[in-house]
Amino acid sequence: MTEISAEVNAWHGKIDAIERWLRPLFRRHSRLGGPAYFDIKDFPVAKTLSESHSAIRAEFDKARVRMDDFPLFQDISPEQVYISNDDKWKMFFLKSNNIRFERNCEQFPETMKAVDSDPSIVSAYFSILDSNKMLVPHEGPWSGVLRMHLGVDIPTDGEGCTLSVRGEQYQWKDGEVVVFDDTYEHFAINLTDHPRVVLFMDYMRPLPWPLHALNKFCIYIGRFFPYYKVPLTRHREWEKKFYGEDS
Repeated sequence: MTEISAEVNAWHGKIDAIERWLRPLFRRHSRLGGPAYFDIKDFPVAKTLSESHSAIRAEFDKARVRMDDFPLFQDISPEQVYISNDDKWKMFFLKSNNIRFERNCEQFPETMKAVDSDPSIVSAYFSILDSNKMLVPHEGPWSGVLRMHLGVDIPTDGEGCTLSVRGEQYQWKDGEVVVFDDTYEHFAINLTDHPRVVLFMDYMRPLPWPLHALNKFCIYIGRFFPYYKVPLTRHREWEKKFYGEDS
């Protein structure tokens, strides 16, 4: 099991306290309100992502030959062990808090073209939820972003492959985008016999100035805290192994 250092736990507590104070403020002043799921028409990039689905799927299919070597989420971001502590939830990271993982991005030019078409997307990963797997109910760590999913490879028997946010169910579909507030309690479940693959993105919550400026500043400085630096270090170590680098 992934170990979480006392330093990371301490910073997690500090960030969580700040976030709990900001959460009602961000929701109250959000330009789109505070629903569990948002209207896709308010996100023009959703159309771009959906139209790019075939190209994104083709790039992922090319990369999936090495899917066994993709990292477990909790091996990169140790606090995820509270959500998943087995080998059934993997990620392939493209960018996080606007820090790009260039070697990974090079394998997904069309994916990154779609992602980069909207600067409000600050993080993008492929999330692979294996068959017969459930993520325990949890809340996202930062209310300054909304969670966006593009269905990349969804099991055809998708009735057993669903997302639940604040008790409201959503069934992923290939090429379809869903946007939700992950700071509400939510969980994902895949009871099919096939992995579920989505492009998992963080989208800056639309806020009026000066809250937008505050949110942007918080997202930027977050990269300098141990809570974020530890995953960056772990990802660099994983990259060396994945790409066969000795140093």
